[in-house]
Amino acid sequence: MKINIREIILFGKILSAGLVIAGYVFLGVWLCNWLINNGFSVSVALLAVLLIIIFGLWQGWLFVSKKILPSRNDPEAKN
Repeated sequence: MKINIREIILFGKILSAGLVIAGYVFLGVWLCNWLINNGFSVSVALLAVLLIIIFGLWQGWLFVSKKILPSRNDPEAKN
């Protein structure tokens, strides 16, 4: 069995994108807890969490699409 280094790098990048998303989710949960403890309403806290999670998913997608998916204008991506 031949080990392809590109597949290992790709796996690492996908794993990194997942960790970026997980970090934003953790930040959202922590912020929600902080907002509720400081007297904000639950609806404001949940809205903040939702916005942070959406932002985290967007950042993860940008990371995957720019680093992993080949560009249409990249001549080396066709090889």
